[in-house]
Amino acid sequence: MADFRRQPEWQQQADRHTHLIDPVLAVRPIARFDYMARRPAVAIDHALVFVTAKGAYDTYVPPHRPSRSDAVSRRYTAVYEVDMGTHPVSLDLELPSDDDAFSFGVTTELTWRVADPARFVASGERDVPTRLSREFQHLTRPVSRGFAIENSAWAEQAVQRAVDSGAFATGIGLDTTCVVRLRPDEAAIAHRKQLREIRYAGEVLDPQHELELRRQQLQHQIELVRAQQEQELNAQKIAYYQHYLEQGGVTAWALRLAEHPEDTRLVLESMRADQLALMKTQANVALELLKDENVEGYQKEEPTRRALQYVRDIFDHQLPEGGEPTAYGPPPGVLPPVEPTSVAQETEPHER
Repeated sequence: MADFRRQPEWQQQADRHTHLIDPVLAVRPIARFDYMARRPAVAIDHALVFVTAKGAYDTYVPPHRPSRSDAVSRRYTAVYEVDMGTHPVSLDLELPSDDDAFSFGVTTELTWRVADPARFVASGERDVPTRLSREFQHLTRPVSRGFAIENSAWAEQAVQRAVDSGAFATGIGLDTTCVVRLRPDEAAIAHRKQLREIRYAGEVLDPQHELELRRQQLQHQIELVRAQQEQELNAQKIAYYQHYLEQGGVTAWALRLAEHPEDTRLVLESMRADQLALMKTQANVALELLKDENVEGYQKEEPTRRALQYVRDIFDHQLPEGGEPTAYGPPPGVLPPVEPTSVAQETEPHER
């Protein structure tokens, strides 16, 4: 600060890191010989604006200072000490769109410094952030009104060009830089987010749909292979029992079938009606023979008797009075399920 004999009319207790809204740090009245009596001690980065008796302003920017002869000859009456540093300011404002119902949200990052101390002192401004906000709105409101709320990007570019045109805050001797960010209102932001979520969901849905189709195709192929394998297995079973029927007769065939009761329905449905009737007759004759007391013991072996009895029970169930079995079974792969428990229940009384 300048060290003069008179007390200052205005003085801020500020250092280099103080947040300032007024760059004028001190205002002191001076007499004609005050500056000659003692050299002022002033911060090197501060400017001095001297006021003459005629109301003119003499500016001395760092590092220049007036000499004693200039101070006497110019008859200074007051001196302003002005900070020349750069200061940041953030402004959160709203600018209108082409529809008064919707407004752009605006965030500006400003820096300001005094470029012309004499002009700033003459302006009489005491609150720089408020002045910048007022000038910013005055300059940018007509520009933003030319854009719809959805066109925030274009509006931001137009507002930035208006601020950079050189007319912003120059009337009070300030040098400014400004970065402008515009955004639509909250309703427009929510709408755009919803549209983006729908678009993202659609982008994810297409691959999922393709994956599901592929999974179903693979499952269908697996089912076809399983049905084909089941047909081949059934054909092998039929050929197997047919072999025992042709080579070993009803008794050998019945023994094998009694060991695998789950194949009963498959074997019977694959045989013709005349074959089934003939086998029923043979089984009945064999059982009557086993009941004969003149038959040797080795001819009455329990497994054979049980097998033949099992086959007759099957025929009795398969061929009711006045009916015939189906000559041909259902298509391969759609055979009705076998119920071993029911067969076991039918054979249990005979085993006792």
